[in-house]
Amino acid sequence: NKMFFGLFGSLINAAFTMQAANQQIKIMQANAAWQKYEARLNNEYEKQKRLTAQQKLLSEQRARGAASGIVVGTGSSLISMNADMEEFETDLWFLEKGLWVENKTIDAELAGEIAAVNYQAGSSILGGFMKAGSQSQRMSIAQQYGTI
Repeated sequence: NKMFFGLFGSLINAAFTMQAANQQIKIMQANAAWQKYEARLNNEYEKQKRLTAQQKLLSEQRARGAASGIVVGTGSSLISMNADMEEFETDLWFLEKGLWVENKTIDAELAGEIAAVNYQAGSSILGGFMKAGSQSQRMSIAQQYGTI
């Protein structure tokens, strides 16, 4: 009967420990979602800045070509414009890959944090049950040898 009360206390402790761990995990997941959202916003902002700069560059190239009297979009001006566009597209590709890597890093960090919380909760619960079992054993020995 005394063992029941020791285990009952451990069960209540385990329930509160798991509830706290689950709440902590939810907070970590929400934080990771906000980090991903912020990364996406920063990525979109950077893309818009580069797009504006690229449009400005192409406009300047057309204006310079027209001012010099060449036909824009042919010959060396076409080669130059194509090279600039390829560099722009490569920059956008690397921006997108950078966002992907950042999201994967956030996911990996979250998984590690969740594993740590689960480990701590499990250790706490196991420790509680071990203490209850140890106390129950001491009580049994004390009762057997008449020290209670």
